Amino acid sequence: MERRLRRAEWLGLAIVFAVILLIVLWPTPVDRPYDSALRHTLVHLHADGFPRWIDYDFVETSANVIMFAPLGALIASVAMPRLWWSSGVLGLTLSLAVEFTQAEFLPQRFASASDLAANTSGALLGGAVFALVRFARGGRRAQDQRHPHTPRPSDG
Repeated sequence: MERRLRRAEWLGLAIVFAVILLIVLWPTPVDRPYDSALRHTLVHLHADGFPRWIDYDFVETSANVIMFAPLGALIASVAMPRLWWSSGVLGLTLSLAVEFTQAEFLPQRFASASDLAANTSGALLGGAVFALVRFARGGRRAQDQRHPHTPRPSDG
């Protein structure tokens, strides 16, 4: 069972990595077909009282964080528990490579420090959330092993 889970984690990591590469190395910005529709929607939402700080840049930055969060979680899942932070280091490394590639080889793409920060933050956030969940579950398991007959509140 453990071996099958490890294989699934590595497979998930490979798939997420491939999808990220497909998105960030696409010759043109992947949001280009939706750019005007999103901006138009935000204008109408702002007119109806939606917070103005949620603008196109905010949506784009959030999308970068969200895109890299699963990568960070999967890196943390295959790393040793104390090395969860490596998700941020590897996210930074990947993002540096991506931004360099966009700047040098993809003239319609735009390399930016804000993308670098958002991508790295997403990977680190994903790794941190995974580590916290692993820690919480591990702590509960350790308590159950010490006191196997003590019901937890969720056992009802």
